[in-house]
Amino acid sequence: MATALLPDSADLHNVNEPAELPDFDAFPIRHRLTAARACGQAVDLVWDDGAETRYHVMTLKENAPDIVHPVTREQATMLTDIPADLAAAEVGVDGVGGLWVRWSTGGISRFHPGWLRAYAPGAPEDVFALPPRVTWDAATMADLPRFDGPAAIADETVRTAWMEALYVYGAAILEGLPTDEEVIHRVPSLIGPLRETNFGKTFTVESKQDATSNAYTTMALPVHTDLCTREYEPGLQFLHCIRNDADGGENILADGFRLAERIKADAPEEYDALTTVPITFYNKATDTDFRCTVPMFDLDKDGDLSDVRWSPWLRAPVRASFEETDRLYRGLRRAFALAEDPAFTVTTKLKAGDLLCFDNRRALHGRVGYDPTTGGRKLMGCYVEREDLVSALRIMLRRRRAAEV
Repeated sequence: MATALLPDSADLHNVNEPAELPDFDAFPIRHRLTAARACGQAVDLVWDDGAETRYHVMTLKENAPDIVHPVTREQATMLTDIPADLAAAEVGVDGVGGLWVRWSTGGISRFHPGWLRAYAPGAPEDVFALPPRVTWDAATMADLPRFDGPAAIADETVRTAWMEALYVYGAAILEGLPTDEEVIHRVPSLIGPLRETNFGKTFTVESKQDATSNAYTTMALPVHTDLCTREYEPGLQFLHCIRNDADGGENILADGFRLAERIKADAPEEYDALTTVPITFYNKATDTDFRCTVPMFDLDKDGDLSDVRWSPWLRAPVRASFEETDRLYRGLRRAFALAEDPAFTVTTKLKAGDLLCFDNRRALHGRVGYDPTTGGRKLMGCYVEREDLVSALRIMLRRRRAAEV
């Protein structure tokens, strides 16, 4: 593949320095271009490790550093303002292994080799990938990951480790926090803003005479996800222990993703029903009527499990065909039975000052019943969106990449 010489220096500046970036991320240069070729609306590149990549000119043009806004780094040119017949008239490799393009409409743009490689179509590595999630059961998770609470507040390294464990395993505990009620506002806000629901911005989990939820009684609770009745199920839940000296009241957690893996392996037809047959989840309350009709297991575009809605008590009558209903009920019975199996659960008793956080669209939570005559049990709770955790982790990964530059 032939590579054009650099055009006149009047067209390019600092060709021996990497091109500017079209965003705020960091892109270590791990590979450099060795050749480039213009093919009309395509640009073909060869890399120093032998990889070959092809880019559409529209992808390059609308992300060209010279046309994005210099402050916001957002696109500042409408796609419809770029001619539909735009082509790369001439291309070449600059002095640092990046790309330059002379456009058919005039003007030249340069592209950073690290940025090009990160966004290469079909690239074998994904520099933006989050840490892989790890599913667990009682055999592989004796206890939930625990971190020093005050250190997580004060030290970014500890806080990052806590958030990474929360993403990877779906649950983690901060220990040694104060028991004042401001903690439930202050600590979750380190990840993102609190989400207000029909239970308020925060809520108190303790026995109440006029209980509006089973959670506000002393009864044992089977594992479940919260607010599966809402169109957008809350992503993270926090439970801060203020007092927990009654007999019983231990928290029970199970990995919904691990349970789904087991169902898929043992009973694929039932797993298929849980991923395709819609269930109407609805709250049975006197002053609200939230309903959401979706399958219990939600799959992403690649067919991988992304979200779980799990409720033993907030399901409306099934209105699918008889055959689908039969498959669904067989799947539900298998799922609920597995979730009661101690082989799939971790049980822990929170101490005053513990803050339990878990992925509410993955980790199922419940509790052992407790005797209020033997002591008190009071937890403060709130919700934060999972996407805020993902954003925080991406910023962490961005900083790690910046350290390589």
